[in-house]
Amino acid sequence: MEFLGEKIAQYLVRCASVRRLSPCTVAAYKNDLGQFAAELDRDAAITPEIIRGRLTLIAQNARLAPRTVRRKVASVRAFLREMDESLALATFGTWKLSLRTPSSLPKALSQQDLQTLLSGPKNNVADPKSCWPTTHLCISLMAATGLRVSELCSLTIEHVRPNSGEVLVPGKGSRERVVMITNRIVRDAIAKHIIVRKFDGGPGAPLFSNVRGGSLTPQCLRLRLHRAARDLRITVKVTPHMLRHTAATLLLEGGVDTRFVQRLLGHASIATTQIYTHVTDVALRRALEVADVMRQFVTNPEPPRVIHRS
Repeated sequence: MEFLGEKIAQYLVRCASVRRLSPCTVAAYKNDLGQFAAELDRDAAITPEIIRGRLTLIAQNARLAPRTVRRKVASVRAFLREMDESLALATFGTWKLSLRTPSSLPKALSQQDLQTLLSGPKNNVADPKSCWPTTHLCISLMAATGLRVSELCSLTIEHVRPNSGEVLVPGKGSRERVVMITNRIVRDAIAKHIIVRKFDGGPGAPLFSNVRGGSLTPQCLRLRLHRAARDLRITVKVTPHMLRHTAATLLLEGGVDTRFVQRLLGHASIATTQIYTHVTDVALRRALEVADVMRQFVTNPEPPRVIHRS
């Protein structure tokens, strides 16, 4: 077990330094592999049967979403390929783990809730110490571009070209992409914000800061969103990732091609983007049911008359 722990530690260092994976991804790998190692018996040999059995136990944990289980399995597979390629092939070559079907589609804010959120709490907005202007700008940017909260919080001033509205996003797995802010109001707000931030910290300063001047963290933004939603009496639980779902849904409902949405969101596979088409199908059905264009033409037919012959 100590040998396995050393191998995991070496693998994580390689993920961070050679593969240049994001700190969040490395932390997820560390958690996944630590859980996997904890499931193994201390003195037992690591065989394909043992590995498959432990992964099956993890998959049967009802508290884990299917997507989380897939990530954990992928983490173990990638680690085994690095540690022992023949063991990885023997384990996963002909074996596929049976997973539960996801129970829910991505949750997006309704247009009314998004409008309410962007209107902002009325109290303390004019207060110079209020964090709402920064929070409002974060919400606007995420809803317009679909940025992940980790990507948003890692942005620096030099990542943004305010004149063109382009933002260079250091994404997952060392993949960089460019997102575009097309809305003039949001673009102007970002440009004004950058002028203030440059004065405070220079081009390398974080684009968004907390009240103490440090870099805004994902957890801090989550708490701000929860507080704003509560103050505005929004009944659903608003999270930063929900704003990403909202951006994808609005774009697809607005007629943007799925491939363009894939590029904007930074999905490695278009299959990940296509899950949002199910969300827009739900919206389409709802709109069609409300319109019911055949209502004026179709009525309940009278029952056929029964003619009795004597």
